[in-house]
Amino acid sequence: MAASLKELRIGLYVPKSVQLLDLSPIDLFAMLDPAYLSACDLPAPLVAQGMPSTIHIISITETGPYVDTTAKLDVRVTKTTSDLEVQPGNLDIILVPGPDPHAKFDEKTLEFLKGHADWRGKNGESTDILSICTGCFVLGYAGIFKGKKASGPRPLVPQLRKMFPETTWVEDKRWVHDGNIWSSGGVTNGQEMVAAYLREKFPGPVSNSVIAMADVGTKGIDYEHHSMFETVWWLWQIVKASTMGKSKWKRT
Repeated sequence: MAASLKELRIGLYVPKSVQLLDLSPIDLFAMLDPAYLSACDLPAPLVAQGMPSTIHIISITETGPYVDTTAKLDVRVTKTTSDLEVQPGNLDIILVPGPDPHAKFDEKTLEFLKGHADWRGKNGESTDILSICTGCFVLGYAGIFKGKKASGPRPLVPQLRKMFPETTWVEDKRWVHDGNIWSSGGVTNGQEMVAAYLREKFPGPVSNSVIAMADVGTKGIDYEHHSMFETVWWLWQIVKASTMGKSKWKRT
């Protein structure tokens, strides 16, 4: 972590349109706040152990005041990469949700994230970077995964291995933790990863309570099936779709 834990300083980095569900794990951090715990009528001892946070929605200036998502829900940008409050050393955690895997990013966009990943305080503090689903592409382009182990959406792991060969891509884990870098598989695996992150970084009754209230953190780090099983499953869905032709959806 980068600094004192009187308050968590968190950045949600969304330089381009992202998957809406990939944003959801940020709320697990917000749920640690005493104000939220109090609103849930939890007992005073739990509320007293809560962790306040400031969450910045960060994007590039060119994006404008809002970033759109897959469900057309606009997210308001609160800081740009040029704002002092979100420069390296001023954040404890950065969450990177998944954009379109074909999206391209300029050097300025990538350097901002790389600066946070590389920052070290005088006492060895660091900023934790958490990528969710295709957020791994952003970290890959930024060079953050070089020489590290990482996770990403299972169907895209072969592509990721070709694009970023200096990274060890782990396809049998829902998430991977290597140093100050955390990465998850597809979409809701990000919720599982953040639950594990809370248990490791903030162990105790409050994290346990938040995870229980959100009903996450129960899947475990290992996938239930081998990747070959999922490959066969996907092929079967494609075969079924090809036999159906172009038909309209029907309610059942």
